[in-house]
Amino acid sequence: MRTIARRGRGVALLIGGALIDLCAVVNVPGAADYSVVAGEPTVSISAFGTALVLFAGVLWVSVLWRNRWPFLALIAGGVLALIGVSYLLLLVGSVYCARKYPARIVQLSAITVATVVLFVIREALTTWGGALSWFFATRVDAGESAWVVASIVVALISLIVVAAIVLASRARSRAVENETRADYEQSRADSLTEETIRQAERERIARDMHDALAHRLSVVSLHAGALEGASGDSTQHIARTVREQTHAALQDMRGLIGELRSGPVPSTPSSMRALGAMVSKLRNSGIAIHAYVVIEGAERASAQLDSAVYRIGQEALTNAMKHAASAPIDLFVHASPQDGVRIRVVNSVLAAGGAAVPGGQHGLVGIRERAAALGGKAWIGAHEASFIVDVTLPWQDREQSSLSSNGARQ
Repeated sequence: MRTIARRGRGVALLIGGALIDLCAVVNVPGAADYSVVAGEPTVSISAFGTALVLFAGVLWVSVLWRNRWPFLALIAGGVLALIGVSYLLLLVGSVYCARKYPARIVQLSAITVATVVLFVIREALTTWGGALSWFFATRVDAGESAWVVASIVVALISLIVVAAIVLASRARSRAVENETRADYEQSRADSLTEETIRQAERERIARDMHDALAHRLSVVSLHAGALEGASGDSTQHIARTVREQTHAALQDMRGLIGELRSGPVPSTPSSMRALGAMVSKLRNSGIAIHAYVVIEGAERASAQLDSAVYRIGQEALTNAMKHAASAPIDLFVHASPQDGVRIRVVNSVLAAGGAAVPGGQHGLVGIRERAAALGGKAWIGAHEASFIVDVTLPWQDREQSSLSSNGARQ
């Protein structure tokens, strides 16, 4: 449809321009004869004028390729202007050249204005001209002031109209360029936002994988060490615990890696409501834990807070089991919408028995990162022969989390 409309405009320009130059051909001396018949002035086109009309019509065909090769129309218009017919085709060619080659607009403007000025000067000082008088069927003498002024006014109006068209076209082109650039920048910003979200999700999964597997494997390591000096019935119990914890670690791995896939996969729950079950499993495996866990309104907590409480508690217990395997562990967890969340794990650093499990303290770093991400605080360190992990987190409802996420996206 756009191509058909463009061709239609080209045909309209061709017909309209050829008709105008049919009248303007009398500008050339010898192209028309003025006479008076029965007291009425008349104008007739000579054979030379007829040839000029046909020649001008052929040159006007160049407007059909004005978009692809605008210089054709510019050159053809220059020929008609030099011959003395008109400068209309020159103006049309200038407009389309300026659209296609905006970097050359100064040169194009200079050529166009110079050609039009020379055309007007020639009409004022020579026998060229007379097209305007033909409309009134009157003879015009060279240098007659009324027609000279009329020629100058027409030239000025023509140049002003062309300048307005070119400026409007450039403004439209700049608006399109700015819109395209804005769309590109918006698309780039959206892409960076998505990449940031994906990177944050990868980091979250990496932390969860570390916390979950470190916890399970620490229990396995402790009981494997206990097998070295165990005998009798205790060996069977320890072996069963090792098997259960190894199986649980495998399930954690499957669940966390499954999050990287497209479909939903079953995984171990990362919820503060699962802390009690985790403590029970550790006690059943022989770990001495004194626990106080009170959780209120867990269903109202945001997913980030819910998961963070579980993972922080899990990693704090893992750290205690690594470095003080034979000592009892004190766990305190209190969570409620009114008071926020408090997690405190204490174990003796002077406890004897059982080798410490080597580690790079990545879990403690993860605790601090999780607390900071939720606007909380984490104090981790030794105090009076005990190692303490003390974390406080502000409460975050699901609705509050959703609003914060939407605001960040906007």
